[in-house]
Amino acid sequence: MMYAKGMVNALEGNVSIREDGKIYITPSAFCKGFLSEEMIVVTDELGNVIEGDRKPSSEINLHLALYNLRPDINSVLHAHPPYSTAFSLAKIPIKSKAYPEMIIAFDQIPIVNYGTPSTDRIHAGISKYIHHLDVVLLEKHGIVGVGDSAYDAFFKVEAAESIAKTFVITRLLGGEDELPDSELDILYAARYKSFGREKFI
Repeated sequence: MMYAKGMVNALEGNVSIREDGKIYITPSAFCKGFLSEEMIVVTDELGNVIEGDRKPSSEINLHLALYNLRPDINSVLHAHPPYSTAFSLAKIPIKSKAYPEMIIAFDQIPIVNYGTPSTDRIHAGISKYIHHLDVVLLEKHGIVGVGDSAYDAFFKVEAAESIAKTFVITRLLGGEDELPDSELDILYAARYKSFGREKFI
């Protein structure tokens, strides 16, 4: 689905799930559109391969760090969809005072400061955000979403990409017409009611 939706090219992206103390993760350098079940690599929670004959994703340390930070999540998805990745390249967070669905679902999608891909530096700043938000941008390296299942993480990233595309188009038209603070307060109250999440400052 990631490949079919244009969220990754032939060699990009990775997704994992955590179940019963094991991490099931996509292999390194293989097109996500042509994966089969036997290609999935299984590791322990330290990243040691326990099943499979392929290398796990080069971003496995990012996945392990997120699982360690958030015991409530069961899946991590990292992708490079073009619109949200463009925001990460420009170092512009995805946020707005004009889009009610964006505010309720995400509040905002901030940018984690740049870290070299495939190293521990890539997730060095992620703890600042991930306890409050389920989707973040990695500066110059796409987007990450977490969820209680692979579908949950996927749908969040798919929604974020749609929102990023909408903002690009809106800003070509001259920018958003912002809602007044009184209406924003109502939206943040709805977010708290739906997700139990306070506004992230």
